[in-house]
Amino acid sequence: MKNVSISLTDQHAAEIDAHIASGDYASVSEVIRAALRGFLNPVQGPGLEQIEREIEIYCAALLRRDRDPSAPEIMSDGEADGTA
Repeated sequence: MKNVSISLTDQHAAEIDAHIASGDYASVSEVIRAALRGFLNPVQGPGLEQIEREIEIYCAALLRRDRDPSAPEIMSDGEADGTA
């Protein structure tokens, strides 16, 4: 494992210290490694096409509900299972 020396702002140092004090992490190294993992492997959200599809499904379901007040609630992926 390689040792690296970095300079931090007072605010960053305080935030790291707070994570350690809370018990979330045992050391500065653990906090920095976790931050690097998040930076190097960001969580991918849905793409624009998926968002547009979900909006279309949502709007269509709203229109159905306007015509039929007993229509099921809007569910993810356009599926309705009768629970809401």
